[in-house]
Amino acid sequence: MTVPALRPFRAEIPQSALDDLQARLRRALWPDDLPAEYGVTNERVRALAGHWLDEFDWRAFEARLNAYPQFVTEIDGETIHFLHVRSSRADATPLLLTHGWPGSIVEYLDVIGVLTEPESADAPAFHLVIPSLPGFGFSGPTRAAGWGTHRTAAAWVELMSRLGYESYGAAGNDAGSMISPEIGRLAPEKVVGVHVTQLFSFPSGDPAELADLGEADQAALAHLQWFYENMFSFNTLHSQQPHTLAFALADSPLALLAWNAQLFGEHLDADFVVANVALYWLTGTGGSSIRFYYEDAHTTAHPEGPTTVPTGLAMFAGDFQSIRRFAERDHANIVSWNTYDTRSGSGGPRDAAGHYSAHEAPEILVADIRRFFAGLSSPWPLLSAAHNALRSAVAGVPDWSVPTPCSAWNVTQVLQHAGGDQQGYAAFITGEPGPDFNPFAPSGELEDVAGFLEPKLAAAAAAFATVSPDAESVPTPLPQGALPAAVAVGAAALDAAVHAWDIAVATGQESPLSKEMAEALLPVAKELAEPLRGFAYAPALDGPTDGDVVAELLRYLGRDPLWTA
Repeated sequence: MTVPALRPFRAEIPQSALDDLQARLRRALWPDDLPAEYGVTNERVRALAGHWLDEFDWRAFEARLNAYPQFVTEIDGETIHFLHVRSSRADATPLLLTHGWPGSIVEYLDVIGVLTEPESADAPAFHLVIPSLPGFGFSGPTRAAGWGTHRTAAAWVELMSRLGYESYGAAGNDAGSMISPEIGRLAPEKVVGVHVTQLFSFPSGDPAELADLGEADQAALAHLQWFYENMFSFNTLHSQQPHTLAFALADSPLALLAWNAQLFGEHLDADFVVANVALYWLTGTGGSSIRFYYEDAHTTAHPEGPTTVPTGLAMFAGDFQSIRRFAERDHANIVSWNTYDTRSGSGGPRDAAGHYSAHEAPEILVADIRRFFAGLSSPWPLLSAAHNALRSAVAGVPDWSVPTPCSAWNVTQVLQHAGGDQQGYAAFITGEPGPDFNPFAPSGELEDVAGFLEPKLAAAAAAFATVSPDAESVPTPLPQGALPAAVAVGAAALDAAVHAWDIAVATGQESPLSKEMAEALLPVAKELAEPLRGFAYAPALDGPTDGDVVAELLRYLGRDPLWTA
């Protein structure tokens, strides 16, 4: 089966659509004014409509959006739009960011730069994939039914696979906080962690769940009850009769503005609110977006058991208050739980300060995301360090045809061999297929470096993540066969680290092989190298090392530490 292409995309709304929008706003018919307890007020909607009509600049917003790489592809019969912004950092973690309703990809525009290119080299960096939900914005309107949480999660797993990411994180807000844990449920071998701003876990009806709840949890339940009694009409209507409302949302930008504004707090800046609403209007997705609630309310897919991937929560005091007792029933591996209060003192309970934290408090959210993913330490840090050394060396290659210390191989061939090694280790552990080429006869022809290397490193990391440190017999492709866990991991790390050195010195870079890494790898080399000489390592070289453990390791493996092309 042919996989649909990833096609570049630009937002280019016709001027005629903008002119029509202006005309509709100018001739809008207004209801009689009523107090706030009846719903969104005329004063609120008039202020937003005036901003939309006279101050909001769609073309400027469009240019901001088009400054980032965007694509569309077809998944499960629907067009899916997404931003794909890669970091320049070789050690960046792929991260999928998912929005909700009435938000959009606009939610995450303020955090793209700081997540992809942090100022500090010590801060984690991320390759970002930010899709528009099916039926939202440029991913809509949807043509088929069934696009709720579970189907969307499956589509996102497919999207990340098409992008070549076999190991990644998932983060989300609102609907994204429901979808992201399901991504982890569907692909636990790929998802390194899930970070959300809400964990939507509710009482099951068992009275024992409510026994001995603390004061904060009691307050959270009270707020939930208030929300249900005063603000839940949108959810009920969306879940029962979304198409009835869709006529108003499709015909009147004022109706769309008023309906969506009920979930945008008054403390939010008008440009942010209008940008989100305008995106719905100009793509005709006011009606298709709210069907998400109907699909979830009528789905027959109800996964059993808790999620198991590491999960982190960054909860904001004005927003939905998650209760840990209920959350731990639904998510078995919560490793981070933080609460922040960004309320300014203005606004009431309808304001939900912090709900759009990526826009309202980007510094706080970004710091929490960084800490969460940095804390998901690998069970095999030596392998992670060696993989990162290889990534670093590959990222700095200016010429892929230059010779290397590896006999007659050029840089491309060494990379192919290194990738094949890692896939080979993964294959022996998991039983999955190994490399579809001969790593000992690399072609030297490679068009997509990241697309070649990253899946192989991810496969090896995922395979070894299943290996217990106490395992006595881990299958390997080496002549020695099965080895104790620490030795098997060390062998894979040795291959990656030494080939990282080969590539770096061949291309004039500093060696990525650190003293600490060499100290850990030297005992592994002395245990494993002898049967590999002649086809993997040359005879050991004599010569002074002057206490330099990196030089000692390289000489033992038959490489001259002073090698030059």
